[in-house]
Amino acid sequence: MIVHEASRTEPGRRGADRHGPARPLALYTEGIMILLKGSDTHTALVDLVSLMAQSFPLSAPAVYVVTRGRQARAFSTLDPLDAGQADAMRVLGKAPWSYERVIAAGQAPLAPERVDIELVGGEKARVILSVNAGNHVDIFLEWAKYLTAAIAKILDNEMLQDMAFTDGLTGLLNYRAFMGILNAECERARRYDTTFSLMMLDIDHFKLINDTFGHPAGDRILVALAERLQGRLRKSDLVFRYGGEEFMAILPQTGMYKAAFLAERIRTFVERMRTEDGMSVTVSIGVSQYHRDLSPGDLIRQVDAGLYLAKGKGRNRVEIYAAR
Repeated sequence: MIVHEASRTEPGRRGADRHGPARPLALYTEGIMILLKGSDTHTALVDLVSLMAQSFPLSAPAVYVVTRGRQARAFSTLDPLDAGQADAMRVLGKAPWSYERVIAAGQAPLAPERVDIELVGGEKARVILSVNAGNHVDIFLEWAKYLTAAIAKILDNEMLQDMAFTDGLTGLLNYRAFMGILNAECERARRYDTTFSLMMLDIDHFKLINDTFGHPAGDRILVALAERLQGRLRKSDLVFRYGGEEFMAILPQTGMYKAAFLAERIRTFVERMRTEDGMSVTVSIGVSQYHRDLSPGDLIRQVDAGLYLAKGKGRNRVEIYAAR
C-alpha cells in the first residue's frame, strides 16, 4: 500500500474530523458489502464514496480508477467546477477521464493537503483513494486493508465482462454490446421523446485488400480505422465493430442530416488517411434516424439499406435512408 500526501496552492481549509471511529468495524463491513452487492462497478463505487463522505464529513473522499482498456474514472464528492477537476488531474494526469460527482451530506471542500491511499496497484488496474488530511486518515488507512480485496474482485469481474463485449482486434465494443446498447437507446428515445441516428460504415473492396496484401495488412487497416473513428467522433458517440469490415456508430440526440454531415467528414478524413505502411482505403456509409415506430431491427435494416445505396452508387459516399 502506497500512501503519500499532496499539497495544493489553491486556498482551502484543513479538515480535522470530530467524527471518531465509533463503529469502525461496522463501517468496514458495510463498505465491503456495498462493493460485493453493487449491481455494477459504477454504482458500487458511487455508494462507497457516499458512505465515506457521510461517515467522515470533512474527508472530501474521491476514488480514482485506472483500468486497462477503459477510460480512467473519478468518483468524487468535490465540485468539479471548484477543485474536483484539479484534484482528478493531479492523480490521473491529462489522459481522458470521466468524472462522477457523488452527492452526500456533509460535503467538505478540498483541503490544502490531500492523502492518497493506493487500494489496488498493478499493470491491469490502479485504484487510488484520496482524502483531506486530518485525524480521520488513520481510519481510512485501516479501511483500505478491508476494501482492497473487494475492489480487486469487482474490477476483475468488470474486466471479464469487458472482454465479452469488446472486439479483440480493434478494442472497440462488439456486436453483442451494440445490440444491448441499441435496445436501451431505442427505449430511452421512446420514453423521453428524443431521437438519435445510426451510422453504418463499410471499407470498400476490403476482400481485395486481404487477397492482395494478406490478412495482417487488412488487420492493420481495421485497427487504424477504429482509432481514427474514435478520435473523430464526439465523446457522446459510441463506435462498434459490427462484424468483418463493418462498423456502427450510435449518435445520441442527433438528427439524420447532422449525422450525415458528420459521416461526410469521416468519409473525407478516411479517404486522406494513410496507414503506417502507406496503404489507403475508402469507406461507404449509410445513415438513418430513429423514430417512434421503429424497432431496433427496423433501424438496423434502414441503415443497412443506406449503406447498400452508397455501395450501389459507386462507393466512397454517404447515403441517407429515410422511412417514407
